[in-house]
Amino acid sequence: MARNKHASLKSVEPVSRKSESIPVKKAYLIACEGECTEPNYIKSLVRCEKSSRRIAAGTVVKIAPHQHSNPYGVFTDLISAGDLETFDECWIVIDRDEIEYKGKGVSGHPEKDFLKAVEECKKAGVNVACSNPCFELWIVLHFEYRDTACSRGDIQSKALEKINSLLKDGNKIKNVDALKAFENLYDILRDKTSVACKFAKKLSDNAAIYDNPSTGVYELVNSILKQEN
Repeated sequence: MARNKHASLKSVEPVSRKSESIPVKKAYLIACEGECTEPNYIKSLVRCEKSSRRIAAGTVVKIAPHQHSNPYGVFTDLISAGDLETFDECWIVIDRDEIEYKGKGVSGHPEKDFLKAVEECKKAGVNVACSNPCFELWIVLHFEYRDTACSRGDIQSKALEKINSLLKDGNKIKNVDALKAFENLYDILRDKTSVACKFAKKLSDNAAIYDNPSTGVYELVNSILKQEN
């Protein structure tokens, strides 16, 4: 299947700061398109890695209150959550999530809304962690490399299958909606994080930014974790 191109877009590079020999206390402000999945993953990451002292105890990761599920709306959630100048790094975590027609229903977001969000982030110095088609691609990449275009439903079902492969009988997650509410995503995926980052970067290196499939979540994860030499 052909990959969908958005070659005219340029990536928003994470803000780089000089690292020190010990974990550095930093402040992050993050707004997420998803109300549960993405915040749960980030909170799980911070909780787990502070316990292991890979992230400095004083590091602050503030998740902006969730008000919108469209990319530009997520940017406005970020702006409303605090003074960007008081944070070392500001991020939005969004999906490309192109419009799909399913029966009488419609899902996804117009490209115009997506492009507006990316452009406003550039102007404001905000980093963008975008997944195409959706955040669950990041989960799948912990298990396998995938470089063919895919639908949101396909990737979410695959993510559910992969997560359940790590859970004991009796603890299996019943459906995609239940997966979104799962609070320990990072904890159970932690040992596979380096693999996911490798695969996500390979996708980024081999195609134009925001292709289907692609995810910039690895840049956010690396930014939070790589705070020491």
